[in-house]
Amino acid sequence: MKIKHLIFILLLSPTLIMAQEEAAGFTADRPGESTGPDVMPLHRVQWETGVGFSHTFGVDEFTLNNTLIRYGLTRFAEIRVGIDLLHTRQQTGSAWRTSVSALCIGTKIKVLEGDGWKPTVSALAEVECPHIGSKDNTPDHLAPSLYLLFNNDATDWLGIGYAVGAEWDGSVPAPAAFWALTLSFAPIDKLGLFVESYNRYFQTKDPLLNSHGEYSIDFGVTYMVHRKVQLDVAANLNLQQPAKYYAVSAGVAWQIN
Repeated sequence: MKIKHLIFILLLSPTLIMAQEEAAGFTADRPGESTGPDVMPLHRVQWETGVGFSHTFGVDEFTLNNTLIRYGLTRFAEIRVGIDLLHTRQQTGSAWRTSVSALCIGTKIKVLEGDGWKPTVSALAEVECPHIGSKDNTPDHLAPSLYLLFNNDATDWLGIGYAVGAEWDGSVPAPAAFWALTLSFAPIDKLGLFVESYNRYFQTKDPLLNSHGEYSIDFGVTYMVHRKVQLDVAANLNLQQPAKYYAVSAGVAWQIN
């Protein structure tokens, strides 16, 4: 190979790399309770934030700011940091209190790229940190969560996602089991719809639900206002106590660079 050809290839390679990253497309981990398997492109930064309201057995809570920062560390792995600003009252008529959630840090690693019947597979590991956040919201000890994330593109407009995992609360040694199934639709360009069943199983019975299991659904809409900006609205509903356990949210995901 001639030297001038080699120089040309070396000069062209960054452009090819950028084109490959653009081809990977935009992906967001909000809205929804579970997380998709796609990771951030190399060296890209994404800010995902939103607001919301939840009512959980008499406790009202406004999420004033829900923030997740994702960074593409390698071509197959990202690092992520999340924290929330909350405004809560314990029961109707009580005083409102503003607080900060526990800091959550983690990584998502792509294990397998999907192809036809083979799903895209990733592993997600996160941990909530004690003593970083308001006292009432932080765990007594490190509270890790581990998940396997899967997705199959059934057609150009239908995706099937599923996830399994284990969640520790930092107080008791036994984890809760987590599993979810998500159907995502793209009826027209830029518009996305999803519906999701997400569930947890606890080693001890939840006194509020009077059950070892928590069975819920969420659903929502996403819209791409720019190739790097997505808006969303979503709602959550507990199937066992729908009048006492529900939430709504809205937000944006912005790929900054």
